[in-house]
Amino acid sequence: MKKTFLILFILLSNTEVFSQEIGYIGRSPRAQLMGDAYTAIADDEYTLFYNPASLGRNKGVSLTPINPSLGGTNAIKDTDRFKDFPKSDPSAIADRILNYPVSLQASVFPGLKMAGFGMSLFASSKTNMVLRNAIHPILDVDYRYDRGFIAGYAHNIGSGAFASRIKKSAKQKIVTGQRVSFGIAVKHINREGMSDQYDLFGTTLLNKINSGSTSMSDLKEALGYSKGKAWGVDLGTEYAYARGRGLFTAGFSILDIGDTRFKKTEGIGEVPNQAMSINTGIAYKEDFGLFDYTLSADLRPLNSTEAFARKFHFGSEFSFPLITLNAGWSEGYVSYGGSVKLWPVKLTAGFYGIEVGSKFREQEAKRFIVYISLFDFSFDI
Repeated sequence: MKKTFLILFILLSNTEVFSQEIGYIGRSPRAQLMGDAYTAIADDEYTLFYNPASLGRNKGVSLTPINPSLGGTNAIKDTDRFKDFPKSDPSAIADRILNYPVSLQASVFPGLKMAGFGMSLFASSKTNMVLRNAIHPILDVDYRYDRGFIAGYAHNIGSGAFASRIKKSAKQKIVTGQRVSFGIAVKHINREGMSDQYDLFGTTLLNKINSGSTSMSDLKEALGYSKGKAWGVDLGTEYAYARGRGLFTAGFSILDIGDTRFKKTEGIGEVPNQAMSINTGIAYKEDFGLFDYTLSADLRPLNSTEAFARKFHFGSEFSFPLITLNAGWSEGYVSYGGSVKLWPVKLTAGFYGIEVGSKFREQEAKRFIVYISLFDFSFDI
């Protein structure tokens, strides 16, 4: 029993469970609270992870030097599940967590944008898991630790619909006119991780433990933990039309063209590939000075084999001086939250749901996100 408990503890400590979750390298916390309907917006420090063509709307310099985020399972509504949680009975532990998606994410994405050029460094750890089947427990695991950089450039046709900073109010205005932008981005990724299903009472781990080896590295190797490196390419295009207070944008992007495949440098398992994602979206923003709102919709990933209803994403944002409120709908689940910005600190926090089953609204993973950006700044050039 002690060995079984050790196996369960190791897996819960080091992996994630969402075998059907669509994986991305970077997600904007603001976007996640807008239903991740962001392909036609992508105007924050996460631009390159949605659509490199969106760099075309930038006519200044912006720097985001420190921006850690932390996310995970939102257990607020499931406190009874963890009340008097068993400490030494593997069967009772498995009972409590059966079919309950567990997640832990931590990342940092410092970045720089200068006119049509942008780049970002990143370090992101994601651990998702879910235990299934009470009779013969199987653990779905997806663990990824990514480090690397991404750089991109956008070329504009047309001289309108880009952002210009208003120095007196420290805001941005949108220049009237039309613009078509074409963007490209190149990324390099060092990935460590594993993605598979594991039989909790199988022989792989038990044989490793029975051999006298209980070190974390040996046990992770037995699970197929591996490391690898890869280069990837993204392409995108954006159409923007601005008139009066309004701005309409339509975006299209292909991320990780042909799948970003990793060359293994260590381990016996396969390094999880970064699947290609074809995305499209529209957005409309109207600015009234002291108040503005944005509505957005995405249909993505178009190339996914998941249920078609899972491809719909809708978002909204209502922005006031210092405070922004967000709400959205993604894959059938609601998201909500907001931001407070008082330089040098910007704080974003909220809750969202994500599908971890294979069908539409089959199994929701409830999550939270907390994001802090320090000393970010921007100015016109």
